[in-house]
Amino acid sequence: MDALTLQGWRPVRLYWDGAQVMVDWARLGDAPLRAPFYQESLKPLLSTPFNQAFRRQTPLNTLLAWHAQSPGIAPCLLVFHVSRCGSTLFPQALAQSAHHLAMSEPPPVDFLLREALVNGWLSPTQAIAALRAWMSAWAQRSDAASPALQSASLKIDAWNTDQAPLLMQAWPQALPVFLTREPLAVLVSQMQERAFYLVPGAFGPSFGLPGLSLLEQATMPPEQYCARMLGRIYADMARVADPAQALVLDHAQLPEAIEQLVLPRLAWQPDAPAMRALRERLSRHGKRPHEPFAQDTNDKHAKANAALRALAEQWMAPHYQQLRARCEAHDRAETLTEAAI
Repeated sequence: MDALTLQGWRPVRLYWDGAQVMVDWARLGDAPLRAPFYQESLKPLLSTPFNQAFRRQTPLNTLLAWHAQSPGIAPCLLVFHVSRCGSTLFPQALAQSAHHLAMSEPPPVDFLLREALVNGWLSPTQAIAALRAWMSAWAQRSDAASPALQSASLKIDAWNTDQAPLLMQAWPQALPVFLTREPLAVLVSQMQERAFYLVPGAFGPSFGLPGLSLLEQATMPPEQYCARMLGRIYADMARVADPAQALVLDHAQLPEAIEQLVLPRLAWQPDAPAMRALRERLSRHGKRPHEPFAQDTNDKHAKANAALRALAEQWMAPHYQQLRARCEAHDRAETLTEAAI
């Protein structure tokens, strides 16, 4: 396939065909991705008659070659999170600018991190090249009449927090943001509406609690399973989030921190109309824009019984407290350094 035939085509899915990593392409042009999540944006686009009838499948090497021939811009922001902590506000706010591409939890990135790497289909070096090429194919315009693309961001699935070092290696110029939240509020939210990855076996036998069989995990009380799985994510966050190299934020700092702490650290700045739209979007719930954004941690705590409190304290809180202590120590050290200058 020559390079010209890939203009306007986007790599919507990556998969393993039994012998190699393959790329599924769809002709999407510069259609904006404005829904809270990548899949929600793609669904109406892929349901059109054209995209149901015409698709292309190529080996990964074609995507890598396209990256070399037609490079897009690299992301300026990487967002890692512990789930149910307001992270969806980031891509939703930035997507208010027609000049910004906000990718929110795209499954192709998850495929490269959780399947291709874990199964040995790609080495870490190959996975980094594939990540860059996949993002590059999206982060470019195919029509000169479209608003010029000036920046891009990528929000990662919570369960891939452990892969933050590899993603930061892929895009060393991007600002890494780690977003966390008081654990009990996260656990209560998940028990109210549990995410699919917190159902035993949802990701297959390779994803779950180490040392326990799938039967043992499936027969575990749901509250305990969720607390222990979320505890793994909190542990990953505490291990990889270095406040000396990244911006570590808490749900309690939202939504103001996005404008006051994140945007000033980006090379790109929204224009005045986009900034007004961004501020309006920040005033509303990340996933449910018809609702206002509200700090509801106290409300969630009020709904927690003693069992949930004990589980959050046992499996999640120690890692959260470790990360907070590291951030506080870093802030004290910076204050002392500034005072000495």
